Amino acid sequence: MRVRPPTEVRNVLTAYLWPMDGDHRRWWARHWETVVYDLTPPVVLLALGLLDVYTGIFSVAVGYAPPVTAVVPGALACVALVFRRRYPLIVLLTILALVFVPPLLNPTSLTYWDEFAVWLGALYSCARHRPLRWALVGLALSAVAMVALPWEFAELRDPGAIGTNAFLVVAAFLLGRLTRSWAAYRRRVERASAERAVAEERARLRERTRIARDLHDVISHTITVIVVQAGGARLAGARDPDVALDALQRIERLGQDSLAELRSLLAVLGDESADAAPTAPPPLLADVPAMCEQMRSLGLPVQLHLDESVEQISDGVQLVGYRVVQEGLTNVLKHAGAVETDVSIRRGPEGMLHIEVDSAPAGAPASASPSVPSGGRGLSGMRERVAAMGGTLAAASRPDGGFVISASLPVAPVGERTT
Repeated sequence: MRVRPPTEVRNVLTAYLWPMDGDHRRWWARHWETVVYDLTPPVVLLALGLLDVYTGIFSVAVGYAPPVTAVVPGALACVALVFRRRYPLIVLLTILALVFVPPLLNPTSLTYWDEFAVWLGALYSCARHRPLRWALVGLALSAVAMVALPWEFAELRDPGAIGTNAFLVVAAFLLGRLTRSWAAYRRRVERASAERAVAEERARLRERTRIARDLHDVISHTITVIVVQAGGARLAGARDPDVALDALQRIERLGQDSLAELRSLLAVLGDESADAAPTAPPPLLADVPAMCEQMRSLGLPVQLHLDESVEQISDGVQLVGYRVVQEGLTNVLKHAGAVETDVSIRRGPEGMLHIEVDSAPAGAPASASPSVPSGGRGLSGMRERVAAMGGTLAAASRPDGGFVISASLPVAPVGERTT
């Protein structure tokens, strides 16, 4: 046997016991909990009050008039209690008026369930749904009414009755304030949880964007070098097999290194749990000399000027700086070929890291040289990465036909600077 969930039960009851058109059905679906919450306590208290008035099995009415004289004021008080969450202070004043005014006009009894309990419910709602200053106004009105009540009904002048009624009034007020505090605490917890979830999602998106850019850098650099190496091996294969073999070995080593880095990046993309396996450390500026040496082995004459003080810069800035150099050298090899290239990495006195990749004009293209396609996203993606760190990147042609890529990065990334 399948147990129907609460939502399905509500839909079945709505369809068969209270058929409505589409607009009313949608309204009921949105507001049924509010309607039930507002109506249930007044209906229950009214039923208990009527049962008590005609049977007297729960309590004894206060006053010399017959208990039936409290039916109309009690019923009106229960109707007013329906609106206790929207207008709590007005509802409390209305109920106090229904308790005190009728005995002044005609002899009327005071019953417990549909008058005094309704009064306590209105005071609770005033303390629950209104700020402290208005809740204290409701408590003060109830205290005044509690003092005046024995003067109207002699049975309530007993010290035990006064103490009991005063305790119930204070308890209703305190319960309302505690419930309000608990609801505010739950809202804060839910809001903090939602904000934390949004922050975590944004962090995941930023990390995935960074990984996507790293993937672009690794793949673009690797494919460019492999194409150049393969073209050189093809040209040298017939004349000097040793040169071709050496080129193929470099391609093999480069492929292995690139696959290791790609696996590290893809592992992060594939496992978002906190217990994900540790990944390889990101490349830093200290790895730039090895990259330049690799480029020299491909025939690209690179002159490196590296300031040793840059090793004290944060890893995030160093990673972006390394990618700038990698993108610049890859573009030189891809578009200009083996031309003189200067790489300068220095730390300025103004607290900025300056990186420059300056290449000579492109030589005459060889007919047999390999062609490397370009996706057109390298420099634009790098400009976004540099801007995300609070820096700037510029790429421009020199008057003699050369090309310069320059970047300036703050020593610490935005949001991580220390005072």
